[in-house]
Amino acid sequence: MRVVLLNALPLNAVKYDNFVITVSRVTAEHLVKYLKNLKDYIQYELKCYIRHSATVDLLNKLLNIDLGTSNELYQYQDGDIIFVVTLKKPTRGAEVINLSEEDIEIFRVNIAKGE
Repeated sequence: MRVVLLNALPLNAVKYDNFVITVSRVTAEHLVKYLKNLKDYIQYELKCYIRHSATVDLLNKLLNIDLGTSNELYQYQDGDIIFVVTLKKPTRGAEVINLSEEDIEIFRVNIAKGE
């Protein structure tokens, strides 16, 4: 099982012809608790596809882990648990360096194969 951290969900990463996406806004506290609880019950791979270093640094601080930035392209796999972490107010052309929990929004994304 993979828990996937993205900065956006590329629809072409899902190879189903028909699929349904549900999205829920969650807090950073929810993400931390979710991963802690998940770790108590199952083994999973935490995969980060975020290349924005300030966002990854903040996630490392919040989750008490050591993720690196990534330029890899995400491809959906059945069973992926997806969290999209994005800036509340992105600034085009400017690199945001210092982030706090109040600067990000986190969304839990569920993908189901459609008919």
